[in-house]
Formats: sequence, structure tokens, C-alpha cells
Amino acid sequence: MNRFFIVLFFLSVLICHDIYSDSTRYSKYFIAVQKKEGFDITQLASFTGLLPPQKRMYADPMLFYYNGINYIFFEDYDYNKGTISYVTVDDNLEFSEPRLALELPCHLSFPHVFQEGEQIYMTPETYAYKEVGLYQAVDFPNGWKKVRTLVRGNFFADPILFKYNGYFWLFTSTTNYSLRIYYADDLMGKFRPHPINKANISGRNAGRVYFSGDQLLRPVMDCSRGYGWGMSIRQIVELTPSKFKEKKIFHIAPYWAEGLDGTHTYNENENLVVYDGKRTITSSEDEKYSSNKIKSQELTSFIE
Repeated sequence: MNRFFIVLFFLSVLICHDIYSDSTRYSKYFIAVQKKEGFDITQLASFTGLLPPQKRMYADPMLFYYNGINYIFFEDYDYNKGTISYVTVDDNLEFSEPRLALELPCHLSFPHVFQEGEQIYMTPETYAYKEVGLYQAVDFPNGWKKVRTLVRGNFFADPILFKYNGYFWLFTSTTNYSLRIYYADDLMGKFRPHPINKANISGRNAGRVYFSGDQLLRPVMDCSRGYGWGMSIRQIVELTPSKFKEKKIFHIAPYWAEGLDGTHTYNENENLVVYDGKRTITSSEDEKYSSNKIKSQELTSFIE
């Protein structure tokens, strides 16, 4: 049985990252950044790129603003195992050198970071552990410790946690992209399943839940043409312990940069907007879409 789950885990990593069985073709994700001021969601092509080194990819960018500094936490994947890294971004969209934030024995991705009171937490995806763990920063941004398990018993993907209308809400999904919602009165309390879980509706997270004016918005993956092909922005119209309703208000397709065949994470805060893009490339093309020196790179500097 243990061997079965080990095989299942590695298959899930291949599926989740859309890695081709032919070793000469693979998915190459990068991160795109824009300033929030004057941002228009219909104009995604005017970005500054954070490119990974060769034989690596950067995906699942998550913004966190702390003590006057913009951080981007992201999945740093070497095609064997993912870790969580971060960069800081200045007013000129210049990036610091990436540094390691969190590494575990399992593959890590989707580093949702948030603050509650004086504490900073992360709910990374730890798919192989069949749980959603809550990690607290003991030495932000480099030191993290697990403080509790929020839910367990399934292969949970892309968890986010936020506070709304007096409850802590955990949104995640299972292997078939089905949305799973849990809620608790307290961050350290018991997370109870929402009735919507029995409906098995599609709705895998593509970013954190955020407010835009008085609208509560959730980025959701569009896997209609394959894993992570596109995204939709949905408005959460109703969210209570017994009810959940949302509606699509905008769609994002992978057409904002040349050669993309996927875009599957979107996040914004008061200062920045970040999203990722994917190309399926050959080994010989890797250098073209990589950077071994971290610097701001405009669209035209790496797209011919």
C-alpha cells in the first residue's frame, strides 16, 4: 500500500505540472509583475518578468506586504522537488536574489502567506502529506514551523485561508479539481466541512481571495483545455456556514505573451499584481526563456 501511494504521488506531480513523458519537452513557468497603480486586468502583456534559471521553473507567485516591503513567495521547482522561495520587489520592479523560505521532505508549492494579528502564517500545498498544514513564521521570511494541521485525509491542492464575516475560511481542492471549503470560529479551532463539499463542484484555486472595492473575488483555474490552461476571476456572492455562491466576472486566457500555453496563478495587493505563465519548450529552448542573473526583464528582452 505504501508503494502505491508513492507511485501515486509522483504521478500527481507530473500531472500537476504538466510535465511531458518525453524528457526533451517540459513546462517552463515564469512570473510576471506589474504595478497596481493604473493596472488594467485586460492589459496583462505590459509586465516585468522574473525568469528562473535553466532547468528550473518559478510558479504560483503569492504577494505579501510587510514592514514596507513587497515580497513574492513562489514555488521553486527543479523538476525533482519543489521548495518555497521568495524575492523582494522595489518601486522600480527590481528583484532581490531569490532565497529559500521553506523546504520539506515532500514537494511544496502554492505558498499562501497571510497575517493574523502579530503572527504571519503560510499554508503551502503539501500534497503528498494528505493534509493542509499551518506554518508560522518564527524568523520571517526564512524561518517557519508547523503549528497545526487544519484538515487531513485527502490529497489537498492549492489551499488558501482567509477571514471573512467572523469565520476563518479554508478553500482547497482535491485531485479532480473539486472545490473543498472548511470553516472555523478560530484559527486554532476545529475546521468543519461546508455542505458544498458534497456537490463536487469544480473550482480549484488560482490565487488568494481578495477584495476589489466591495467585491470579494477568487481566482479559479480553467482546466478545460488541460491543467492550468487559464483562469477566471469569480465574485463570491454569498458565503456562510450553510451557503456558498459565486459568479464569473472575467476570464484570463494564456494569450498575453508569445508562445504561452498556460497561465494558472493570479494575485494582487495594494502595490503589485503578479501572475505566472507557462510554455512547453524543448531543452534547446531553455536558455532563451531562462535567466541566471536576477534582474528586471521586460517582455521584449526574452520574447523574440
